[in-house]
Amino acid sequence: MLLEVKNLVKEFGGVTANADISFKLEEGEIVGLIGPNGAGKTTLFNCIAGYYKPTSGKVFFDEKEITGWPAHQTARAGIGRTFQIMKIMPNLTVEENTMIGALCRTDNPRSARKEAQEILKFVNLKREANAYPTALPIATQKRIDLARALATKPKLLMLDEVAAGLNPLETKEIIQTLQRIKGEKNLTLFLTEHVMEFIMTISERVIVIAAGRKIAEGPPGEVAKEEKVIEAYLGER
Repeated sequence: MLLEVKNLVKEFGGVTANADISFKLEEGEIVGLIGPNGAGKTTLFNCIAGYYKPTSGKVFFDEKEITGWPAHQTARAGIGRTFQIMKIMPNLTVEENTMIGALCRTDNPRSARKEAQEILKFVNLKREANAYPTALPIATQKRIDLARALATKPKLLMLDEVAAGLNPLETKEIIQTLQRIKGEKNLTLFLTEHVMEFIMTISERVIVIAAGRKIAEGPPGEVAKEEKVIEAYLGER
């Protein structure tokens, strides 16, 4: 088991964003996290990756408890992360943005540059290495965010709406890239996404949360048919 979340609660004042959520991820899985707007998906990601400290509950990663660890510590432990609102540095080139991730593992700029170049080749961004992100299409910017996360050499790659804003062809291409990442780099992928075709196509298992609580878990085809999942998205009949 690579990741275990046990009875996780996150409260903001009087608002409970995550309520008693528990699940496990095995090595090599691709698992999707879905739910309506405001369900608490990004909050859960932030609690796992160290951007928020859970109010209660525990998080275990790679046989260690990491509850409340800060983000830089979880990154060094092996959790890579992309963001719903991309954290790209507009004044740095694509290669330099990717080097930021590599510097999580080394203090040597030359080694970080070499690692960044290899990652950019892997995600088909070699030609854009010296370009600045804001001059590039949104699909390319998503790949930069992905490249930087890969450069941290994660065991678990957490992707927050990596397909948002992409057209069908771009979505197909990102699916192929993620499948290559799993196959060639042997990573575990944990994705949250509103694009249902994307998440249901790529995920081997899906976790559904609504109003901060887990309401379903299982293979995508089975979960999509559950009455409580349909009600969470569309309302009661």
